[in-house]
Amino acid sequence: MALIEELTKQQIDTCLDEAIRRKIPLTMSCRVKNRWYSLHTRILKRDKKRLWLEYPTDEERPEKFDVGLALGLAFKLGHHKHIFTATIQNLCKVHTADTADTLRLICIPIPSRVQKVQRRAFVRVAVPASRSILVTFWLGGKDANQLVRWEGWMTNISAGGFQLRMPSRSAPDMNTGEIVGARIEVGQDYEPIIVDARLRSLLHDERGVALLGFQFLGLNDSQQGRKTLQRISRIVCSFQKIQCRRQVSA
Repeated sequence: MALIEELTKQQIDTCLDEAIRRKIPLTMSCRVKNRWYSLHTRILKRDKKRLWLEYPTDEERPEKFDVGLALGLAFKLGHHKHIFTATIQNLCKVHTADTADTLRLICIPIPSRVQKVQRRAFVRVAVPASRSILVTFWLGGKDANQLVRWEGWMTNISAGGFQLRMPSRSAPDMNTGEIVGARIEVGQDYEPIIVDARLRSLLHDERGVALLGFQFLGLNDSQQGRKTLQRISRIVCSFQKIQCRRQVSA
């Protein structure tokens, strides 16, 4: 079975109906004024052409959503994460019949393309001892022209993010939540992977080593991002196979 699969129109309709029926949480990612947001919503209803999403209530969200804003959307169903993109068509308010509440909704078109990614790709796996993956990163995102850069060695990776280690004395003075651009050297025979990432954790141990945890950003927001996600997922699964072989031989 392929790691990333394209769904047929019938499969798209089925998974969307299931997400609505089971009230499955939906992750919404977007970039507003050069800032990345990862928000929580769900699909409330649909017709033949449109989906209506619950307005995100996250404390950190854009001041407003504009029509035409590109969204990356993902939800978990079974053993897969389903991902697709959409642009906001409309913003509206509706009054509920059973209460006096007013709901704010985001309207998007039914996606013509949905991919499902095996959830095992999102399980962190250690970088094998036989592999060395150098990561160079800088503040401001992948498109930022920053002269100050740092380097560290990757310790683990998943389709959701990675961790790297570096000497504490060389670690940047950063706050969690800051956005970086990262260049991942996966081998001499391969093009490097360049991504946006958010710092999620920064720990220093007693040995003078800093461990930095990063979350990938925007991988399901564009066709290029999904190609990058596919490359990362293949790396993760290859490392998982190496790990399994070692466990069996042990």
